[in-house]
Amino acid sequence: MLNPVLSDAVSNFRNAYKKSKAPIWLALGEMLEKRRSNRVEVNLSKIAKHTQNGSIVVVAGKVLGSGTIDHKVTLCAFSLSQSAAKKIIDAGGKVIGIKEFVEKFPEGSKVTIIA
Repeated sequence: MLNPVLSDAVSNFRNAYKKSKAPIWLALGEMLEKRRSNRVEVNLSKIAKHTQNGSIVVVAGKVLGSGTIDHKVTLCAFSLSQSAAKKIIDAGGKVIGIKEFVEKFPEGSKVTIIA
């Protein structure tokens, strides 16, 4: 892996798995290790459709700003567009980085993977 940001993200997920043994972190690390062309791209409309107010969501890929969201979510993604971040924040939600996400939800409980 040549991308230092990607290496750091995978490392964060692996370390979280070692500490908690929660399989969600291992799965996310493996998802990020895929080729870029095989990583997920999720539109905001899909996140809105599969979540409810207060949901905790992680995307092992990129979140795009197509669509709308009308409820609060806490989102962690490897990458996200500026428009997606703005729409989530405008709806009262939060966008947090991988390291902070893993620290805040170490057991991975109540975390939903959207792929």
